[in-house]
Amino acid sequence: MVYATSPEIFLKRAEELIKVGQTTTALDSLYDVLTAKRLRNVNAGNAEPFIKKFVSLSVEQRKGKQLKDGLTQYRNIVQYNNPESMDTVVTYMLDEITQRVVGAQQSAEKATVDDVEDLDEAESPEAMILSSVTGEQSKDRADRALVTPWLKFLWEAYRNLLDILRNNVRFEALYQRISNQAIDFCKTYERKTEFRRLCELLRGHLQAIVKYSHQQNAINLSNPETMQLFLDTHFHQLNTATEMELWQECYRSIEDIHHLIQQSKRPIKPQAMANYFEKLTRVMYVAKNPLFLAAAWHRYYGYIFRYTSVFTEEQLQGVANNVLLSTLAVPIIKPSSRVLSAAAKENKHRTQRYTNLLFLTTAPTRVSLINDLMSNDILNRVRPELRPLYDLVEEQFHPLSICKKLSPILSEQIATNENDSKYGTLLCNVVLTRLLQQLSQVYTSVQLDFILRLARFPEPYSMSPAQIERFIMNGARRGEFQLRVDYQSRSVVFDTDPFDSSQSLSSAAQLQASPSDLMRSQLSSLSICLSNAQRVACPDYVAEKQAQKATAIAKALQNMQEEHHVASARKLVIERRKEAIENAIVRKERAEERERTIRMQREQELERQRMAEEKRQREVDRLQKEREDIQRIEAKKIADSIKEKAGIEIDIKELEELDTTKLLELQVQQIEKEKQDMQTRLKAQWRKTDHTERAYRKYEQPLIADDYENQKKLDRKNHEDARKAQLAQTREKHEQDMEFKRRFMRMLGDFNAVRKDLDQGRSEALSNDRRRIREALVKAKEERIEEYRRLKAERDETEAREREEREQREAEEERVRAAKAAELAKHRETMAAQRARDEELLKKRMERESELEKEREQRASVGKYVPPSRRAGGVVSPPARTGSASATPPSASGTQSPRPAESTLRPSAQSSNRYIPPSQRK
Repeated sequence: MVYATSPEIFLKRAEELIKVGQTTTALDSLYDVLTAKRLRNVNAGNAEPFIKKFVSLSVEQRKGKQLKDGLTQYRNIVQYNNPESMDTVVTYMLDEITQRVVGAQQSAEKATVDDVEDLDEAESPEAMILSSVTGEQSKDRADRALVTPWLKFLWEAYRNLLDILRNNVRFEALYQRISNQAIDFCKTYERKTEFRRLCELLRGHLQAIVKYSHQQNAINLSNPETMQLFLDTHFHQLNTATEMELWQECYRSIEDIHHLIQQSKRPIKPQAMANYFEKLTRVMYVAKNPLFLAAAWHRYYGYIFRYTSVFTEEQLQGVANNVLLSTLAVPIIKPSSRVLSAAAKENKHRTQRYTNLLFLTTAPTRVSLINDLMSNDILNRVRPELRPLYDLVEEQFHPLSICKKLSPILSEQIATNENDSKYGTLLCNVVLTRLLQQLSQVYTSVQLDFILRLARFPEPYSMSPAQIERFIMNGARRGEFQLRVDYQSRSVVFDTDPFDSSQSLSSAAQLQASPSDLMRSQLSSLSICLSNAQRVACPDYVAEKQAQKATAIAKALQNMQEEHHVASARKLVIERRKEAIENAIVRKERAEERERTIRMQREQELERQRMAEEKRQREVDRLQKEREDIQRIEAKKIADSIKEKAGIEIDIKELEELDTTKLLELQVQQIEKEKQDMQTRLKAQWRKTDHTERAYRKYEQPLIADDYENQKKLDRKNHEDARKAQLAQTREKHEQDMEFKRRFMRMLGDFNAVRKDLDQGRSEALSNDRRRIREALVKAKEERIEEYRRLKAERDETEAREREEREQREAEEERVRAAKAAELAKHRETMAAQRARDEELLKKRMERESELEKEREQRASVGKYVPPSRRAGGVVSPPARTGSASATPPSASGTQSPRPAESTLRPSAQSSNRYIPPSQRK
């Protein structure tokens, strides 16, 4: 038997098996071919029909594991040569499964209609019984039986494809498309559990990209196109999570997008960023975080206002309305020293995360949001009906009419608008806070009923007296309100402690400063008064200060240009260093890219060598297997012939040790032995059964009639005895009950009298207890008041002592600063004097050098060489030569008679040109 390696042959064999109805065998044969790696070196175009048939059979039989293994092997075949073929096969597979799902839905609907036999009948009895037991309708049962298996298989297919294609740069576009289709699948069929698992799967794949970035074919997130694909997929995931109202997954998707945006080198599209902040507003609204909800609306408005060409004016106005309402709805927080900041420390990490998601450097506050509201001119873009809302809440001071003026806006504009009505309750809380703050500026105490009359809001935002009282007490407990509630007089007393360390951070209008604010500004007011008095009483001192200020300004102007040059040079150096670092990074990236390319080429070469070696080894294995198959077929033929002749099962391995004669003898012996054993067993069994049955019948025959008569007599006697006992017991119980009734009726009058006496005694004891408790409460209250006064006196004494120590410490610091300033001024004068002396010495040195230069020029002109023809006295004849060879040699120094004069002048000139330091000059 010769094994083929062409995919067409395997495909033809599979089709033959399908024609005879053996689809499972056909799928197993195709699966064996794929797992045996026989198509490793086959062209992808030739293997594509083969893999499509394999996919079709796997889908038909819902073999998910075999389908995943087969696609994994096919990915290894085509990922280097023809990755587009993988896209075609995956698309074909998903189309096949989707058609199966649609067909199953149609079948379920048809089955639901066919179950109704009588259209006039409202509901069949079987359906009523099933609905009472399970609570399901017939359509639900049909969907569970027909549609759910295919939906499960489609979900498994999406998950397997994502696992196969993940972290592979050759299939990154296909991976992102499958991810989007999987998200659409969860959205279409409302599969919330599967959507959560899909989000976790995609998040794990994204983390694996960073972890295994060094592997071959790994995805590079620094590539802008790849980053854009991931951003598009996660934005689609974010939109789907919002539509399915899965807010936890929506928040996690926002975190993933924020992480990708930080890694992206390409700017994000304005529409995408606007979508990001719009979804963040929804998440913050669900999280019930008004502060970051307003901050998210501010960021959203900033993006759509910056790109007005993309968004319409209606969208801009709607966002501006939300910005205004969300900002004004942020609760007013007033920190106080009497409330610990444990909650703020506990939420610090969460606040930092929200701040990072908004791309802010510092956490937003209500004051900063109000300032942004005014600086961005948002009030001019909101609806005209909502513009007075800002003035009523933040600007105007009208504690007696603030709720009355706000009621028309709440009832007519906010409550009637679906998008704005969600801010109504928060706005009522803010207005109630403003009311109490403004009342504290005017009154020291007010009646609680007076506050309840002022705090009236329209429906559906009206607040009951209990709710208003709870709001006031919660605010006082957290330190937002400095007040006390006296329930005995039903009044609210505002705190007028001048030493209260709490400070209002509100931006609302105030009629007058509180006592604590006045006490806090005493030192600054005293300083201003003393400065004005000094300006009038000591004009010389003021003039001296002004002169010092003018001198300091002049010096600053002198040093400003030098500092500017130094700063410019430093900026240039920093830019050059930055440019050098960027160039080094670019060179490093290029080197890494070259190394990656070389490594990939080396790995591809090793892969080709490995494939060639595997091909050679497979050929050797194939020839060996063919020889073994031939031997096995011959042995099987011999065994079949022996089985037909002798009827004995023989192992192929033992066939070589047996001959024909021995086989026939074994056959005869085996047949005779089995025949004798069978006859013996049958005979013994028949004899035993016959004897046993005869004995049973013979013994039971005379006893049956007597047993029947005895049983009837016994049953009749038992029934009569039981009846008599029941009647006697009932009669006796009735007589006992009547006797108990007669006895209790004689005691009824005494019982009522005793009960009346007990009730009177208990009422007197109760009144005595109430009187004693009231007296103890008054006494405890007086003791607590005395304790509070003592503690307050101790606290005032401690604060006074601390204030005196702080003033002494500040005076000492001021003295030290003055001493340092004087020392610095003295040092500057010394430096100025030293600079003047250096300039004078430099000037003298320049003058000395000019004089030396003039003297050098004069000396050079005196000692200049003059030719003999130009000298005074005419032409000088050359000296006569002697005829002898032994002429007088020149002097040992090598100079003639005129040279000594020049040599005598040279040392003086050299000594005059030598540099003399200023410290050694005369």
